[in-house]
Amino acid sequence: MKCRQWLGQLAAAVTMVIVNHSSVADDLYKTVDPQGHIVYSDRPLSSASQRISVQVTAPNPEEAARIAKEQAMLNADAAQQAQQARHDADEQNKKAAQDATQKRRCDSARDRYAVFAAGGRIFKSDEQGNRVYYSDQEIEEQRQAAKAIMDTTCPK
Repeated sequence: MKCRQWLGQLAAAVTMVIVNHSSVADDLYKTVDPQGHIVYSDRPLSSASQRISVQVTAPNPEEAARIAKEQAMLNADAAQQAQQARHDADEQNKKAAQDATQKRRCDSARDRYAVFAAGGRIFKSDEQGNRVYYSDQEIEEQRQAAKAIMDTTCPK
């Protein structure tokens, strides 16, 4: 993008220089080397060099202004598209982080439900670190609570 901006500035500068000059004629020399290649130069390279006059005309200043304005609009559009792309990438990253967090919560809820759904001798630790076993009724209550959390946390 910086390259495009630099080229736009260069084109505007060249256009302004050309606009400020009137038509210019410059001489070039055309030489054909022994291998048949054509070489153009600002000075004669051999006695066989042919002098060529090149007419350079100044461009239309209105056209130069139009091109500069068009380039500025293109640069503004490119900057806006780059900003939108950065915004979209940020939104995607946020969505991916939210999805990962949601998946961890769902996995945790499923694991807890699986423990209580399996039944058996399930215990918790008290303040002294001793095992306190759940009664059948407590297991059923914990299973129902874990199922409710799993149903609300995990997508269907």
